[in-house]
Amino acid sequence: MQKLNKTRIAFIVIVGLALLIVGGALAFNFVKKLAAQSGTSMPSGVSSTGNQSTPVMNLDAPDPIFSSTYNAEDGLPTYICGADAFGSYFTLQQMQISGKDVEHGFHLGIVPFYLDEDPAYAVSEEQRTALLGTGQWDCLLTTLDSVALTSPGVITAIVDESAGADQLWARGINTINDLKGARIAFSRGSVGEYFTYYTLSIARLNPRFDVTLLPKDSVAEAVEAFNNGEADAVSGWEPDIYDAEESGGVPLLSSQQMRIVIDVMVTSRQSMAAEADLVQNFHNAWFDTLKDQVEDFDEAAKQIAKWGHNDWSFVYPESASEDLELWLESVAQADLSDNTTVMRDLEPIINRLQIARRVWAASGLDVPKDDVSDLVDPSYISRAAAQASLQAHGNPINDTFSFSTELAVSSLGTADAQTLVVLPCRRFAFLPESTELTLESRRILDECVMPTLSQSVGLFLQVEGSSAWPGPPGTYTQEEILEFAEARAQSVVDYLVSQGIDSARFIITGTLPPEDHWETEDAELQSEDRYVEMTLITVGR
Repeated sequence: MQKLNKTRIAFIVIVGLALLIVGGALAFNFVKKLAAQSGTSMPSGVSSTGNQSTPVMNLDAPDPIFSSTYNAEDGLPTYICGADAFGSYFTLQQMQISGKDVEHGFHLGIVPFYLDEDPAYAVSEEQRTALLGTGQWDCLLTTLDSVALTSPGVITAIVDESAGADQLWARGINTINDLKGARIAFSRGSVGEYFTYYTLSIARLNPRFDVTLLPKDSVAEAVEAFNNGEADAVSGWEPDIYDAEESGGVPLLSSQQMRIVIDVMVTSRQSMAAEADLVQNFHNAWFDTLKDQVEDFDEAAKQIAKWGHNDWSFVYPESASEDLELWLESVAQADLSDNTTVMRDLEPIINRLQIARRVWAASGLDVPKDDVSDLVDPSYISRAAAQASLQAHGNPINDTFSFSTELAVSSLGTADAQTLVVLPCRRFAFLPESTELTLESRRILDECVMPTLSQSVGLFLQVEGSSAWPGPPGTYTQEEILEFAEARAQSVVDYLVSQGIDSARFIITGTLPPEDHWETEDAELQSEDRYVEMTLITVGR
């Protein structure tokens, strides 16, 4: 009997422990599910792409700022957007103060990054994309290259094309080729980092081996490192980048010349799936607000200043119009008409996303493996464009948005031209005894030249052809060799023009081989003299 009692007691203990273990597991899963639904992070890595792990982070979002007239009891839904202090992003503040959000059936909540140096609003790039990816935010205003890197949501509208706001400054460096061996500072995870990598890719410089990268926590810190002599170049955006002048820095390249920075509206997949009508209402309100800004700029500027936090926006009540215009001079805003053009033919934006992924991958970063065509949804623009009341009558401050248009450069001159970079691709194969490019040579041009020319404004390409001068003496004249050299340069230009580049952007020249190579029968020397050298020339920096 005593033995039986002990057996029963042991059995009961074992069953009890098992029940505790099972109950604990169920409780853990239940809490985890609740945390996921509420957006609270669990103590594990967060990934928005499925194949790229993100460091553990706190997903508690800062409190969004609503209008002073916000009434949580009026039954209207809220729409939360995160954004930096940036001129074209201030459409959000204007929308809120003007009441366009309520007019379109919702309350806009704004999460302004780094607001008034409040630590609560110091939201990192990783945290921003995670908050959007988990559906805690409805939208995020960011750059196209960031979307290519993290796939946090879907691009549903174009905000602007940077037209000078993003810049690379240097000291003692005259061309992009001269960046080899340089120390380059930038704000980690930002568009300044992408601008650095893209610039290096033009000259085929490897970010991992050919330069020393100095990532910092902000543009201000990157500029400080440059001014302290820790860096030879710095990438960032205005107004902070201008402080690089204090230590003798000068602009090397800006987005005025290279239109590679596109600001976009990214919408969470959860909002698109569950609240498509609300998402549409927000897009309608955005373009309605932008219309007001174009048609009555002074009033729009006053509304942005009235939002407050003027030391954050740098738009002050007493000088609102001038301050906002200063912001917008260096960004080419995309109105509803521009967006309609872009979203009607998605090939250019898909190409930009693919280029951005290649640039990020070349820098050593893991990129998502999803299809970039899934990162764009044109439907919200299509429905907004069907409403005539949202079409603006007028032009934004900077009316040079060129994302899907042919760039008119025939009016530009080259009197003040400066060499920006000598492109690394210079050896092209031609069909025998011909100036016709081989298929392989065309592929090289597609990779080495086309991405840069198709995303640039105010850049010319000097194409210099060189030909061997075969012997024996008297076989060819100097004029014939020079003519053949120019014909090969013209062949390269003809191909680039056939791909959509304006013929006015080329300067074609020919050159003779070194005099000691004239009329040579040495095959190696002849091979050295057969090339086409391409130099990007900027009209102004």
